[in-house]
Amino acid sequence: MSPEPEPPSAAAVTAAAATRAAPGRAHNQDSHRCDAGAAVFLVADGMGGRAAGDAASAIASARVHEAWTADGARRRIAAYAARPEPGEREAMFRAVREGVMAAHLAIAEEAQRDDGKHGMGTTLTGMVVAGGDAVFAHTGDSRAYLVRDGVALQLSEDHNVQTRLRAAGMEPSSRRSWRGVLTSALGVGDPRVATFAVTVAAGDRIVLCTDGVHEELDGEAELAGVTSGAAGPAEAAAALIALARARGGADDVTALVVDVVAAAAGPMWQPVSAAERARESAALDRCALFEALTGPERLRALRVTTRRALAAGDALAPADAGDRVAHVLLDGEAALPGGERALPGGLVHAAALIAGTPAPRESARATSAARVLLIRRGDFLSLCEEEPDLGVKLYAALARLMAR
Repeated sequence: MSPEPEPPSAAAVTAAAATRAAPGRAHNQDSHRCDAGAAVFLVADGMGGRAAGDAASAIASARVHEAWTADGARRRIAAYAARPEPGEREAMFRAVREGVMAAHLAIAEEAQRDDGKHGMGTTLTGMVVAGGDAVFAHTGDSRAYLVRDGVALQLSEDHNVQTRLRAAGMEPSSRRSWRGVLTSALGVGDPRVATFAVTVAAGDRIVLCTDGVHEELDGEAELAGVTSGAAGPAEAAAALIALARARGGADDVTALVVDVVAAAAGPMWQPVSAAERARESAALDRCALFEALTGPERLRALRVTTRRALAAGDALAPADAGDRVAHVLLDGEAALPGGERALPGGLVHAAALIAGTPAPRESARATSAARVLLIRRGDFLSLCEEEPDLGVKLYAALARLMAR
């Protein structure tokens, strides 16, 4: 019997964190975990009074770290790394979410047990490496950023009233209006935990930070400048803390910086050049399914896609593994039934994402080497059910596309 093939390696990372209590405050309500050995990284910002905020963030960071490094979660992560297909991906995401929800329940139980901690809660932004992907779980207004090729991109979306107002087209009267009023947090109500994955490349720098840091920065451009100029993660984290303090911020501050030293091996995570990444990003910008989404919303939607490489003549089939599928063309061209062409950004077999639609009799075919994102209908429906706000936007985009 031949030995089983070695699974793809995980991306290699180094990391460091820095934290400091607010001026004049004896207690730091922020908490973090920086475990480069297990590739697990977390920041949390507690609320609900001095002692309660400390307790909530400490419970969250400890419980999530414990859950993500437990045998069950590590098996799911390893299975996804070895076979990055939809079933393994969803099992891995489920393990990540379950760890966060276990922390939520632990905080709520502690608040119920101790009247002095009633109402406590915490934000949480965490990341774990799974093969060649950085997998994130997020609730509240701490943030995750990706710094790549000298440009920073906010990956997470703040769960606060300010973000909701902007989504509704109502710009707050000032930069700080409603920013501290959270719409989701662990330990309080029924938290919304956003999960998504980003395929990482060597040279990427990922920043997790609490609002005490990002509220003092002048946007993504300044964050990119500060972190890109630092020699390593420790220097980058220290520079962010120093800048936030120099701006006079009155909140606790925590910054955790992860450097990707080497990308993972394996066909799912083949190195992609900066030019190829730019072309793919432009294609997604043109895709009708994603045109109304914010950057963080697009990342969450992309978690249900599977990347495929096609040769000229290969079919973009309307079904895969027993489920209807749509295809987003990232590069190359395809011939559609009826003779029309699909170009990068085109959504092929879009009707497959709508329940009850008949399958087309013919497949589209690649007319050149191409890369596509495959979306299974079952995964798409599950995403829309789990995240109804995102689902409304996606279904509206499908309706506009079908009307065209």
